[in-house]
Amino acid sequence: MRIAEGAHHCGLPCRWCGGGGTWSPERPSVRQSGEIVFVRAEEECRMCLGTGECMHTHPGDSPDTPI
Repeated sequence: MRIAEGAHHCGLPCRWCGGGGTWSPERPSVRQSGEIVFVRAEEECRMCLGTGECMHTHPGDSPDTPI
C-alpha cells in the first residue's frame, strides 16, 4: 500500500471507518443459481491503515511532517 507524500495522522477520526479501524465493504458473490448478490465483509480500514485516525495531507503541511 502506498501512502500519499506528506500524509500523516491528524488525530481526527477516520471518515471511512468512523474511528473504529475496521469497515464493512460489500463484495459480490455468486449463488449456485447464478444470482449475483452482495455480502458484507469486515476488514481493516485501508484508508487509515487500521488506526482509526484521519490520515491525509493538510494545506500548508511540510513534506517532512512524520506519519
